[in-house]
Amino acid sequence: MGKTHLRSLLHRLEREIKEFDRQIKEVRKAVLAALTLEEKLAGQKLLKALEAERRKRSRALIDAQDDIDRRRDQLITEIEGKFQQKVNSEQLFALRWLVR
Repeated sequence: MGKTHLRSLLHRLEREIKEFDRQIKEVRKAVLAALTLEEKLAGQKLLKALEAERRKRSRALIDAQDDIDRRRDQLITEIEGKFQQKVNSEQLFALRWLVR
């Protein structure tokens, strides 16, 4: 996944989670206002499904954030490696002299 794709995925997941939060709030209100047991039961089932989907999206968001962090750490390591100097020793020539 590219950097821009991950960023757009993060934004999309954040928006979806906010939308689930809004829907969950509405369903909770509806369940409280329900007059019959059947309405309350249907509302509880819907609430359970919405909360499960919200948790799924939250896990996906965390996974995407972890992926971004791993890529950032990898880039930092690569850059650090490029900054480290390598010193090699190689004999280019030899001098001999005689003192009299």
